[in-house]
Amino acid sequence: MKYYVLLSLAIFIAFLLLSYFYPSFFSAMMSQALQNMRDGVTNGEILLETSSLFINNVTVALNIYTNGIYLSIPSVYLLAYNAAMVGYTGASLPLSYFLAYTLPHGIVELGAIILSGAASFRLTHGILKLFSGISFNADNKKEHFFSNAEISLKMILDSVILMLLVVILLLIAAFIEANITLGIGQFLTTT
Repeated sequence: MKYYVLLSLAIFIAFLLLSYFYPSFFSAMMSQALQNMRDGVTNGEILLETSSLFINNVTVALNIYTNGIYLSIPSVYLLAYNAAMVGYTGASLPLSYFLAYTLPHGIVELGAIILSGAASFRLTHGILKLFSGISFNADNKKEHFFSNAEISLKMILDSVILMLLVVILLLIAAFIEANITLGIGQFLTTT
């Protein structure tokens, strides 16, 4: 499992750093998305409540995870996009302000998003393992298939268990973001 986590982490960190240090390269894609998010909060369309933040974050995590059935290619894009959004936002704000309003919940939330990428990669690997068990030439086709199916189902179950952890982490992150982050951010940026 650690290799899936490391791969997901590497993708996330790479795009976070790229968008932070080269925001002009990402500006065309990110500036409108960031503005839409700001407008949504200002207009009350995006509520800073535990339930709405949780639903939004779980939707992102589940999209990343379920795209594991497509060889995780869309999952890589979603990981990269979310990382780029974080990096671009960090580059467009004073660093102290960004960190004060992001770190309290972001450590848990971004960790969960990275784990959802890892779960997606595990799901993909499990599906590929299942298909690798289909053999037309082997003498022991049935045994070969069932052996691979058992391994595959264990891998898929591992990914589901990891996603349960992701959901729990996102619930914690949403609570922190809705109830604690704003106070910490205001305290750190006004003193």
